Amino acid sequence: MKVQSYISNELTHFVGGGLTDNEERYVLFKKILREGWLKASNRDELGPGIAMLSDGRKRLSTNEAITCTMLCFCDIPPEQFHIHIKKYGPFGIAFSKAALSRQGANPVHYVVRNARNRAIGMGVPTIGDRFDELRAELQRVRFDLEEYVRGIDGPPKFLSKLSPPSTPPGHKILGRFSALETEIESFVFAQIKFFTAGLPEEHRENFYMEREWRIPEGHAFRLEDIARIIVPKDYEVRFRRDVPDYTGELDPV
Repeated sequence: MKVQSYISNELTHFVGGGLTDNEERYVLFKKILREGWLKASNRDELGPGIAMLSDGRKRLSTNEAITCTMLCFCDIPPEQFHIHIKKYGPFGIAFSKAALSRQGANPVHYVVRNARNRAIGMGVPTIGDRFDELRAELQRVRFDLEEYVRGIDGPPKFLSKLSPPSTPPGHKILGRFSALETEIESFVFAQIKFFTAGLPEEHRENFYMEREWRIPEGHAFRLEDIARIIVPKDYEVRFRRDVPDYTGELDPV
């Protein structure tokens, strides 16, 4: 029996937040339902075969340093969608949280970038700055290790977590460190979302209340897999006519 009402049993993705009007969003929405495929919003930006891009020149706390092919959902009860709809549009598609978890969905870890850094001793003023410093230190260690190994074993021909037996010891260590750094960026840094405390609820950068979950790449589905569809009230009749095979929950907003 469910006794809390501040999280949902469903995860919802709203379609077409970057489009200019509801008619464009509706065309995209029907295309998604027809094809049975929700694509990661940055799939085209990264290019085929690329799952993550890391830019060492950008600060981690800007949410721009690491880009992964992720499909995003919100964990918000349907009766609390109003602010989210203002930001991302009124066309949504929801799936069971349990079903998406089986496909690899996980919540992001939120960090207040402007929270005070209370680390012992002299240091940067905010937690966001501390995370930026931590990533920069990881990059410096990688650079120093490369320089040290290069001086002993020469420049590596390749770097791999699992190296052939003939690989020089320094190159083996460097390969393991390189793989570890990539996994830390992918499974830790890329799953952190920084936000600024104190922004108004309606502010586009006020992420915390979205309780975002992410799934790698995209999500293939059938109409019967859908837990709920959200459409504007003035699109309800049109939607039922255009997508007659959908017989699940429909919430006009």
